[in-house]
Amino acid sequence: MADNTLAQNINDKKSINANPILAKLGNIYKAIVITTDISTGESLIDPMGQGRVAAYIPSLGMTPNRPRIFKHAKTGAVFTVPDKTGTEILVFFAGNNSLDDSYWFATASDTVDVVAGGVLGNPHIDGSGIGEGAYEGVSVLKDVANEGDAEIDGEELPNSAFNRILGNQGTFSDQLRGPTTSSSRRDGGYETTQHSKVTGIKSSGGCSISIDDGSVADDGTIHPEQIKITTSSGAAVTLDGGNDFIYIVNSSGSGWVEIGANGEVMVYAKGSLNMRTQKDFNLRADKNINLEAGENINIHSIEGNTKINSDKELHLRSKGTQFLQSEAMMNINVGVDCRVTTAGLLHLNGPESPKSELIILTDKSDIDENLESTKLKGTIVSEMPTHEPFIRPHANKLTTSEFAISKASDDGKANME
Repeated sequence: MADNTLAQNINDKKSINANPILAKLGNIYKAIVITTDISTGESLIDPMGQGRVAAYIPSLGMTPNRPRIFKHAKTGAVFTVPDKTGTEILVFFAGNNSLDDSYWFATASDTVDVVAGGVLGNPHIDGSGIGEGAYEGVSVLKDVANEGDAEIDGEELPNSAFNRILGNQGTFSDQLRGPTTSSSRRDGGYETTQHSKVTGIKSSGGCSISIDDGSVADDGTIHPEQIKITTSSGAAVTLDGGNDFIYIVNSSGSGWVEIGANGEVMVYAKGSLNMRTQKDFNLRADKNINLEAGENINIHSIEGNTKINSDKELHLRSKGTQFLQSEAMMNINVGVDCRVTTAGLLHLNGPESPKSELIILTDKSDIDENLESTKLKGTIVSEMPTHEPFIRPHANKLTTSEFAISKASDDGKANME
């Protein structure tokens, strides 16, 4: 739209003379966000959460002392709001002869970044251990703050604070499950430039959703198609179509689930792994079932019987004493011979044998089919999931300061120690 198109259609000459800004309403302008009133120190962040921002337009003579309120011209289902003073946005005026209908619709950034932690690049040796020793030559996430940074390839670009999170998580050197090659600049950097195959969105706090259709680099390196959802603290869901796996991990790496390309399912829990069904729980392996505990193995049936059948041999062996006790009748039925061998004496009916150890039973809180609180009496489980609302005994609630420390800031100032 030409600069004066709207101004030429303004009939109210007095309004034009009184407010020369009205003569230029047909343009799209670059504005600068203000989050705090300079004179009063009061917050200018939208208290209703409708995406409105306070900003001023330097080219129209506006100053940060008197910013305007711009409504959010949301595109589709995407809703994101700049929350830092100094952020540049694009704005326009939609009303005829009026400044009332003022909108912002995009940020005016020199760089495009859709991946949590930044783009992948050569490590900058900064004394933190990145790029040294066992991690020599391992690519790391880089902070790209401006257009000049985007042109730098290699050691001069600062390492992102998000690398520390991935290091604590244990995925720092795994470019499929930790850092990702997905970025807006990857495909454009090939010798034969390609259009970017990456789409995504990243919040101002660092949470991101990236959708990568995959590409092949000049040297034959295959970057797989991958969808990745990552929080600013590192919790992530990875859907990798190129390598055909699904991976879910929490920010500390203390719990993860993976479904692999060959159909293998792996679950790791630093804490307890708790499963519960209100009907049957069926477990079958077409080959072996291996069950091992670092301490005790307890099996308890409440109302029914406990049965162990084998179509072949049944072996029961212990390095310590064995106890076999029944509080009612005991029946032993042998189809062929019965042999008993002992290195010492065989006592029948005395002296009295020591009793076997009882498994400790406790009551656990439960939710019944009517969603009312109840108790499951006499169970051996240490932790039992219920129908929602489930009160999670290990749920962590971060304080404000802990939450601030846990976030990886884009400017590299986050202290994760």
